[in-house]
Amino acid sequence: MTIEFTKHPALEAPTDEEIVILGEADPKLLVALHEAHEGRIKSAEEDPLRHGFELPGWSRMRDALQDYDEVITFGGNRSGKTTGCAKMVMESVTENMDGHVVCFSQNADTSIKVQQAAIWEMMPREFRRKTKSIDGYINFSMQNGFTGSSFIFPDTRTRVDFKTYTQFSNNQTILEGFEFGFRNPTGTNIGAWLDEYLGDAALVNTLRFRLATRDSKMLLGFTPIDGYTPFVSDYLKGAETLETKTASLLNGEQVPVIQYSPERDAGVVYLHSDENPFGGYDRIAKDLKNANRDTIMVRAYGLPTKSMTSLLPNFSPEVNVLSEEPNKYGMTFPDKKSLTWYQVVDPAFARNYVAIWAGVSEDEEIFIRREWPDRDTYGEWALFGDPKWRKGPASDKIGYDVQRYCELFEEIEEELGIEVTERIGDSRFFAKENENNVDLFTAFYDFGMNFTPSDGQQEGIGNTSLDDWFFYNPNYDLDPANRPRCYVHQDCGNLIESMINYNAAGKADEALKDFFDLIRYLRMSNGGMGPDYFASSDMGITRKQQGGY
Repeated sequence: MTIEFTKHPALEAPTDEEIVILGEADPKLLVALHEAHEGRIKSAEEDPLRHGFELPGWSRMRDALQDYDEVITFGGNRSGKTTGCAKMVMESVTENMDGHVVCFSQNADTSIKVQQAAIWEMMPREFRRKTKSIDGYINFSMQNGFTGSSFIFPDTRTRVDFKTYTQFSNNQTILEGFEFGFRNPTGTNIGAWLDEYLGDAALVNTLRFRLATRDSKMLLGFTPIDGYTPFVSDYLKGAETLETKTASLLNGEQVPVIQYSPERDAGVVYLHSDENPFGGYDRIAKDLKNANRDTIMVRAYGLPTKSMTSLLPNFSPEVNVLSEEPNKYGMTFPDKKSLTWYQVVDPAFARNYVAIWAGVSEDEEIFIRREWPDRDTYGEWALFGDPKWRKGPASDKIGYDVQRYCELFEEIEEELGIEVTERIGDSRFFAKENENNVDLFTAFYDFGMNFTPSDGQQEGIGNTSLDDWFFYNPNYDLDPANRPRCYVHQDCGNLIESMINYNAAGKADEALKDFFDLIRYLRMSNGGMGPDYFASSDMGITRKQQGGY
């Protein structure tokens, strides 16, 4: 009798030699082993909700759902993220009574082909047919998904609705009056699943109120291959790593698998491609063999590395944002007294002026230490909105005149313990004359601060030159020969946000542009060569002083 064991990614079958030996020693045991092997595979295929094979990352998702009201899951290529989310939603549907769950997808096509198909795959075997009763209704086709974009699970009288982000954008009242989740849950209480969410906080903020009544959970899934959105960046901001795992494609580097997001009080879970035996990991690893570090982090480990739309793709908060404490590369913000200091100011009529203070080291590295208005004191300069960024509270005009700005700048410099060598002002705005025929160059000079005009070259040239400041080869370790030239202190939150999110839309994202212009002016100073380092202060200090510069 010939016995063949079906090859399976998650089940190890006996070798041909072991089959022969066991067949000669105990044929009945071999038959029983074969039946168990084949039965296990069949059960998983017929009813993956109850008998499917579990991936390691799914247990992390379940643990996070127990601890937090919101869980966002990032996944590498073929990491099982969507399948895992669908399984957890269906577990909530089958384990709890009288609930209401809402599932969001990009559009009707992706809802049917991806999200609804994943939910149908997890439907218990006995309900994988048209079901109609007083307590439930299920009707599904691969072509059209669930009839009416919803179903009611008969055993638990739970309704599941499928909606799209486009529907919400067109009519933000579609969720009014609903309560999502389960009143008396006996299992995980998931009320909403958002798949590949690319929008702002409007939908999530609305759902939070719809989930609060039943104290239910929100599950979000996101694939960071094209970068992350400003909304997603809120989950990553200041995230605390709770658990790591060895990344074999990154020479054994430890990468996070579970994080806590203090900004959102949420769990952040990462699913790795090598944890899914059904995903073709060997092919993925082969394709990534010569890829750079960022590509490997995104595609194999689901780790977001850049904003989707940034004009500075080389800028990385992990590398370029420093403080007085060493980062993972052992880098800290240098001694302020060792730097040559510059100030850059961009004024406006209807908004506050914006300013940064940057120091240049003897090695010609740039360290931006301070911004005004700073995020911690005045709040966000720009708020993410749809379709574009809008003004934040920090931009609300305080009403300072030139004299008060001079006093403010002097106070900040005294607090930092620095002396500014050169001040740079937006050439166009500084040259505009007021009703007394006085421009800002003259007005500031009269109060002891001399400003030089910013470079007038095209923005595209400045943006390209600025990106060069952040270039390094991510395939090699950071060292004096392979490192970016520009760094920003963590206190400069508004500048950091503009550098991450300002994009090629340019004028359409005007709220972000103000702080972005500051660092571009700095980069294009000195005839486009960038700011210089001076060994001593005898080149002249442009702090407030009698007699000017």
